[in-house]
Amino acid sequence: MLLFATLVLGHRVNAQVVFSPVFSQIRLEARADFDYYHVDEDNAISDPFGFHGKYFNFVVGGDLNDKFSYFFRQRIIAQSGSVSFFDNTDFLWLTYHPNKNWMFRLGKDALAVGGFEYDAAPIDVLFSTNYWDNFYCFQLGGATAFMSNDGNHTLLAQVANSPYVHYGAAGLGFPAGQEWRSGLMAYSLFWSGKMGHFNTLYSVNLFERPDHDYMNYIALGNKLIYDRWDLYIDLIHHALATDDWGKNFAAIACFNFHLTKDFNIYGKASYEQNLSDVDFADPSTPLDCLIGAGQRIAKYGIGFEYNPSFCKDVRLHGVLSYNDFSTEDANANQLSFKHQLSANIGITWHMNIHRMFMERGM
Repeated sequence: MLLFATLVLGHRVNAQVVFSPVFSQIRLEARADFDYYHVDEDNAISDPFGFHGKYFNFVVGGDLNDKFSYFFRQRIIAQSGSVSFFDNTDFLWLTYHPNKNWMFRLGKDALAVGGFEYDAAPIDVLFSTNYWDNFYCFQLGGATAFMSNDGNHTLLAQVANSPYVHYGAAGLGFPAGQEWRSGLMAYSLFWSGKMGHFNTLYSVNLFERPDHDYMNYIALGNKLIYDRWDLYIDLIHHALATDDWGKNFAAIACFNFHLTKDFNIYGKASYEQNLSDVDFADPSTPLDCLIGAGQRIAKYGIGFEYNPSFCKDVRLHGVLSYNDFSTEDANANQLSFKHQLSANIGITWHMNIHRMFMERGM
């Protein structure tokens, strides 16, 4: 997910600001998982499990000439769009590169938001936070970016539809027919930096709400990268009103250790909360589209990824995680709890149709 999708030698689509040419691509990518959940919600126990097709994507991208490039990614298997088929189109953009320093883009793209969990393509997020699950991030808009001569720093400005246009994406209980709102905008400033082993993905954002006020959003993604390990820490703050500071935020940390070139193990933990007085004032119409009023959510888990060297287009993964949810009802003065133990194992497959044709001389 993040700002701009790039194609990396026929493998995954990560999202970053890219000025180099987009390699010609025609690809299919799919992921299927087996999930098990042990859920205890206010002493009501359930144990759902089963196989699920998580993603089946069609990807096309390339250069029109030395100045223009395009990219398109469609989720063929995804949750049905509540508005239109276009809901399941992640990317559909045209980029103009007048020179090595400047870039201009129009089309459907990810909102320019900082953080390294947000930066990963959805198919590669194996254990997600609550805010990531509920961020309606792919929106129509335009952006311009400037990259330094050494390629280490990029500044970007973006104007796009607000994530609140799909109000109710977080399942917060709005009446049917009120999930889609038009005329709501998002304004974003973004900085990507590389300073030796330390990388940053920082943003400040204004997301217009249905009441035509704004969620003020700050995302600070910090990452250390070394040969065999990396660590990122994302700090995210929401503000729905001037006195909201410190009441509505998320903190995410993830550590990867590469035992071999093929095998990676990782640990991830997060804490999120929404104790905004504005949301507590009227819980029936919450104003934060990412987390419900009065919610505190803690998640942590461990997992692995295995990309066999003899077939890098296939990945096996597994995750074991524990989630602890609590919700405070300010009006009823009650606190409800939900605890969830999850186990997941799955396989991801990338089929580079363009490369297959090229290798066969077609």
